[in-house]
Amino acid sequence: MRNLRLQFEDECYPVWIGVRCLDEIISGLREFGASSYHLITDRTVSQLHAGVLCEQLSAQVVASLWVVDNGESFKSLETVERLAHKMVQAGIDRGSVIVAVGGGVVGNLAGLIAALLFRGIRLVHVPTTLIAAADSVASLKQAVNLSIGKNLLGCFHKPTAVLIDIHFLRTLPATQIRSGMFEIIKNALTVATETIPLLESGLKPDANYSDKELLVIVEAGLLAKQRVMKADKCERKEALVFEYGHTVGHAIELAAEGRVPHGEAVGLGMIVAAEVASRLGRLSEADRSLHYRLLRRNGLTVRLPAGVTVAAVMALLRTDNKRGYVCARPDQVAMILLDGLGAPAGPVGRPLILVEASLVQCCIEDCLTEIKDIAVEKSRQ
Repeated sequence: MRNLRLQFEDECYPVWIGVRCLDEIISGLREFGASSYHLITDRTVSQLHAGVLCEQLSAQVVASLWVVDNGESFKSLETVERLAHKMVQAGIDRGSVIVAVGGGVVGNLAGLIAALLFRGIRLVHVPTTLIAAADSVASLKQAVNLSIGKNLLGCFHKPTAVLIDIHFLRTLPATQIRSGMFEIIKNALTVATETIPLLESGLKPDANYSDKELLVIVEAGLLAKQRVMKADKCERKEALVFEYGHTVGHAIELAAEGRVPHGEAVGLGMIVAAEVASRLGRLSEADRSLHYRLLRRNGLTVRLPAGVTVAAVMALLRTDNKRGYVCARPDQVAMILLDGLGAPAGPVGRPLILVEASLVQCCIEDCLTEIKDIAVEKSRQ
């Protein structure tokens, strides 16, 4: 297995990456010498990977499997409380290890439970989605949603380790692979511009990547995040750049009520961010067009999902989790924008720009609504 060490200011933890390495993952978990292991997963991953992992692990140590329902709607404080209650009844203690086996939702649920139980116990990630393996495990943030906004209840808690088997990603549907690739595109546009030529030639709309390609993608995603977060572990300064596309993206994702993968929603959010920056005279036409080109090559349909209205998205923007970093009027939205590829707009230490809500709404209407999006694109060509 390949070994990376992610550094976040004074915090660090190892990431092990391999292919068909279940035995090594079990061995790695055993080395933590936990009094018990508590694997949190969802119904799909339980059938695919977590059940087997727990069965083999429990033959050697005390291990339990905890299964939550699939979907973003279950990423809630209610789920955290219910699971924590059952774990305490089952005997979890300060010497236990919580193991997140799944995607971003499972990772956040497990992370917040690990942070809160006994004021903090050990957490290990075994990601099974591309978006988790290449992006979300490279963070100390743990959070759940409220009905009015994403990731509004949370804290910071360092994982003890991340153990990645690329083979787990082979069971993902194409939509989930593409979802992870949208975050890789985000990294390329914001901080890792040297990967743009590789993406232009290597993106596959059918998302059919080999194990070797997935390994390279995962490592590139983690190293791109490390580049900035090593000096900003709480992601409140320079690392805010990784929220690019997430302002409108989170609102779309929440309005869609779990029907749209996170990465796809972020892709739509990047389209809106590029349009806003273009209309403010910050982003060149070439760079704006590159957004469309890369995102479409990754299979993005540049349109609001069915059932999601502009009004619903605008209402949810009012509760975006970045509010308060800068003083904004009720009719303004704080956004991550680009002045160019790899050049975040705004102050170096806090790359946020206040944008009139009316401009954001206009960009959503012009670019993401069914009637207007084709006409707008033609007018740009």
